[in-house]
Amino acid sequence: MDEAQNERRYTAGDTVKLKVVLDHRANLREVRVVFAHRYDETMTIVGRGKPYPISDRATDATKRSRVDVEITIPRGNTPGVYELDRIAYETAGGELGHFAEEEGLAEASQITFEVVREPTETPSIVDIAFADG
Repeated sequence: MDEAQNERRYTAGDTVKLKVVLDHRANLREVRVVFAHRYDETMTIVGRGKPYPISDRATDATKRSRVDVEITIPRGNTPGVYELDRIAYETAGGELGHFAEEEGLAEASQITFEVVREPTETPSIVDIAFADG
């Protein structure tokens, strides 16, 4: 099987955590990160986050914000490697956009993870007792 470069492997219910830092002029309402399956780009996993400022506006009217994105791997996703496909945003004014490769996405496209099948082993009981005593 083709593996993710960073050897990050997840199964249904696991959480992928990402941090995105952006320079921007407009106030951002939401940022979305979209991962697409390496061989079937119709299979995607999307995470969303709300930006919060980490710097004041600079003299060129830009500010820097951080977005913490958590993605819980949904059940039923096709196993395989998922690559960062795009980062999109919505401004406070309702405008939609996405980052182009020349805006730093080319380097970010190396962000990958692998979705693997859920283990089929039966859980084992470690302890059982009444909780009230």
